[in-house]
Amino acid sequence: MTGGAGRHSQGQAGAARTMPVAAARRGVSARAVCIGTLLMPVSALVMARTCLLLGYSTADYSLFENAVALLFMMVLANQVLRRKFPRWAFSPGEVLTIYIMMTVASAFSSDAWKAGGAIAATISYPFWFASDSNGWASMVWPILPGWLTVRNRDVLEGFYVGGSSFYQREVVGAWVLPAVSWAVMVGALMWVCLCLNSLVRRRWEDEERLAFPMAVLPVQLSERPSEILRNGLFWAGVGISGAWIGWNSLAQLLPALPPIPVSGDTSSYLANHHPWEFVRYTWLEWGPWQLGLCYLIPLDLAFSLVAFDLIWVAQFVLAGQFGWTTSPWSGPPYGDQQVIGAMYALLASVLWLDRRYLLQVGRKVLGMASAIRDESGEVVSYRAALLGAAAGVAFLWWMMASGGMQAWVIAATLSIYFGLCLFLSRARAQLGPPSHELIDVPQSVLFTLVGSQAMSPRSLGMMALMRPLFLLQRNNPAPLQLEALKMADKGRMERRRLGLVLALAAPLAVLTYLWAYLHLGYQIGVGSGRVHLWTLDAPRMVATDLDSSLRIVGRSSAGASAAMAGGAALVAVLMWLKLSVSWWPLHPVAYPLTLSWINQALLPALLATWLVKSMLLRYGGLQAHRRALPLFFGLLVGGAVATWVNTLIALLRMGWP
Repeated sequence: MTGGAGRHSQGQAGAARTMPVAAARRGVSARAVCIGTLLMPVSALVMARTCLLLGYSTADYSLFENAVALLFMMVLANQVLRRKFPRWAFSPGEVLTIYIMMTVASAFSSDAWKAGGAIAATISYPFWFASDSNGWASMVWPILPGWLTVRNRDVLEGFYVGGSSFYQREVVGAWVLPAVSWAVMVGALMWVCLCLNSLVRRRWEDEERLAFPMAVLPVQLSERPSEILRNGLFWAGVGISGAWIGWNSLAQLLPALPPIPVSGDTSSYLANHHPWEFVRYTWLEWGPWQLGLCYLIPLDLAFSLVAFDLIWVAQFVLAGQFGWTTSPWSGPPYGDQQVIGAMYALLASVLWLDRRYLLQVGRKVLGMASAIRDESGEVVSYRAALLGAAAGVAFLWWMMASGGMQAWVIAATLSIYFGLCLFLSRARAQLGPPSHELIDVPQSVLFTLVGSQAMSPRSLGMMALMRPLFLLQRNNPAPLQLEALKMADKGRMERRRLGLVLALAAPLAVLTYLWAYLHLGYQIGVGSGRVHLWTLDAPRMVATDLDSSLRIVGRSSAGASAAMAGGAALVAVLMWLKLSVSWWPLHPVAYPLTLSWINQALLPALLATWLVKSMLLRYGGLQAHRRALPLFFGLLVGGAVATWVNTLIALLRMGWP
């Protein structure tokens, strides 16, 4: 995650757009937006049903499998249109517009643990599960704002028990205000992120020319479909993925067939060999989707993820060996706190390296002479972006204050969260990590530094309600926004129109998710035995943690705070080495990203693709790498399509309510 001085030339953003303005306007066309809008509730319904009944998430990785599968289907259909009805064929920008809307929709409805996916249950759980023994009616209910929660137990009975219908006047009336309130809040959060991304887009995209690895596949598929679809290596990759996943699906039906392994669990071995039981993550994956994804990332990141994986394992094992901790999830080496410190140190270093550019942006905003003159290629002008971000923060401040949160907690929460979003946008733009987890930020930061004792009960209540947005960040939409702006390059789409779509897609995605979740919940019951076991895990954890925070004085942790500072210091040294020593192999951004279930599970795939890519570049150069790229595109596309065919078959076999 490095930067440089760079040039602030007048026409960079405009020069990058080589197609006519009319073509860019056609990219974000009315029909593309209408199709994307109509597909959002369909996607939300499928994702909610998949999550509730199968416990499957499509948003564990930086690319979403359902969105890639849909993109491929659109590309195939568009090829037919080009031959039979060329006037009706979609432009690359239109295909990308629909794809982008699907990624935003998937981000908020893909999982009960990730951003947004637990809102419906979280805002109702304390009211349905209140009892005389837990005392939530007297202790928890008064500190939760009514306009963000649903507390009528008669209304909630159908949601948790099932066998009912959401489409009743009393039920809809109880949910409509909280649903709209959450959609507006999430929309404001994503609006501020969009404004921040638009402020740094020119620097990171046009001047530093960051690689945006996760944007390569959708751009190539939409812009050069004929070339890719005629490539034998692409279809070889599709065939390998389809045959591999298809064979394993058949092996589940016919036990006599031996499956081809795509994953493995080492927990049974490690649990019985001290001190290896302190290794936090024991799952490993090497399927076709994982191989294709890992090939897209730069070599230095792949090598660094492997190296830091071993370093993290060593830290946990040594802590267990010397008796410093009794669990890999608490106490030394305070891995999550190290990650937080490292993340913000990296963000601070990038902003410092980009200080001259940010100074020019500031001069432009103030109407002073600036090296940046042309703003026509941006989502909005820099002044509008800064004012828009300020307005969004002010609106969020008002909403959170109305919920009872203290002013200093609001300031800390918003600054920590938007810093996190900028870090993820930068990491995805520069290196395209296969996943990014970052658990429970910003609450974990505040509890570490000041403790829950410093917060009022209503602040704790509001923080608890917002935790569905903070639990995991694998599907954070902020990096998707910056990647979408990158996809608009070369005149594929007009960024101002695309910015409007991104601004409206987030609240619409939340509303469609809530509708789908409630539609299914009232039929099958989210608290019944028909849903997956983990459906209520996140709401249960949020409610019980809030209960503990109210009953027990939570103090700041000196050890965890020191670990946070230590993580910041370590990546500062790694950053200096990366910038100063040409041969230094470890990329500092990998250190906080490696402590993740997905990234550590990808160790075999990272090693395999790093070796293959290194040999191709060493002995065949960049041309050999480019020739091999369609094979890994095929692995991704084939893996996504085969996985979702299996998923849809499983859903149909279970019945469709």
